[in-house]
Amino acid sequence: MKKKLLAMIMTMAAFLALMCAPAFAAEQRDSISVTGRAEEEVAPDMATLYGTLEQKAPTAAEAREGLAKKIQALVREMHLQMIPNEDVQTIRYSLEPQYIYERNSNRQKADGYLASTEYKIKVKNLDKLSAVLDKSIGAGMNVDRVEFGLNNRALYENKLLDEAVSNARARASVVARAGGRTLGTLMNATMDTTAVPVRMERSMLMAAKVQNDAAAETPTQLNAGVMTVSARVSLVFALQ
Repeated sequence: MKKKLLAMIMTMAAFLALMCAPAFAAEQRDSISVTGRAEEEVAPDMATLYGTLEQKAPTAAEAREGLAKKIQALVREMHLQMIPNEDVQTIRYSLEPQYIYERNSNRQKADGYLASTEYKIKVKNLDKLSAVLDKSIGAGMNVDRVEFGLNNRALYENKLLDEAVSNARARASVVARAGGRTLGTLMNATMDTTAVPVRMERSMLMAAKVQNDAAAETPTQLNAGVMTVSARVSLVFALQ
């Protein structure tokens, strides 16, 4: 009985495979897959600062209090620069004991407490970036990096997606005509967009700050350059 059932299952599977194979082959013959790409170099119009405030003290209470004062100073400076509260974001806070290694005794020794917090500050108007950067540093922030980007990234991405689709459709039409066919409906589509930010790390920022310090506290000026925004689509068209 089991052998008969197994034979029936194998027969049905083979039958389905034979039935599906022509349909699959026909679908492959009656469609075309093509990719399209578009990119553009765009000048950034906003920036994001990433930095930390730290306070070390003999006790946890003193470290917390010292950091709280630095946070108040930073927030006050951002208010003066007209940076909205929602654009000054705390992304990490810690208060931890510190230790030092004593080589003579081969053990760790308590060395006070360190309170620290990490901030992400969006500057949507690049005309304010110089002042925001210098005031942040003046408030005690260690600026780790600055990333330049776009306020309305979707505007550029949608434009480039439209161009990428047009490019893909044009290529598909050329191939279809070469085979004596025309393009039919769009059967499937996948898309992807990228916008690589311009990033300045701490070493570059420190170099700029040193030059400014030597020039009678000239405001820090950063040149964002351009960033590349790109779009890529993969399309499958029916052939008529």
